Amino acid sequence: MSGQTLTDRIAAAQYTLTGSEVARAVCKASTHEQTAPKKKHLEYLIQATQETTVNVPLMADTLMERVSNASWVVVFKALITTHHLMVNGNERFLQFLASRNTLFNLSNFLDKTGSHAPLIACSRSIKPISMVINTGFTICCHGHLVVSS
Repeated sequence: MSGQTLTDRIAAAQYTLTGSEVARAVCKASTHEQTAPKKKHLEYLIQATQETTVNVPLMADTLMERVSNASWVVVFKALITTHHLMVNGNERFLQFLASRNTLFNLSNFLDKTGSHAPLIACSRSIKPISMVINTGFTICCHGHLVVSS
């Protein structure tokens, strides 16, 4: 058994039924498992940004949806995935993100899955991570294709 939650499995199945392999890969890259996003899902998403037929807005919207999850693990992994795509994906992904009014506003994020001290500590780490990604995005959008790491 892979350790995925029932919620993760249902979400991936829903995207499979709708025929959105990109949304499914985003979901699989940002599961509730307390492990890094799987390399195969990140590589699939990077390759997808290279293809002209892939719906980049759907990819970005699915990532934004995952960032609004109640679990710090899902949010963290969605932020990692977004950063990975900003650094390694096609410029089309960055251009789409630049066209959005907002990127990440997670300054008040708090894990809503419980009230344990470790969850509160992990919730606090989300804000600086989102700020790093927003900063990297700002650098990129000012004419530089270098994204801060």
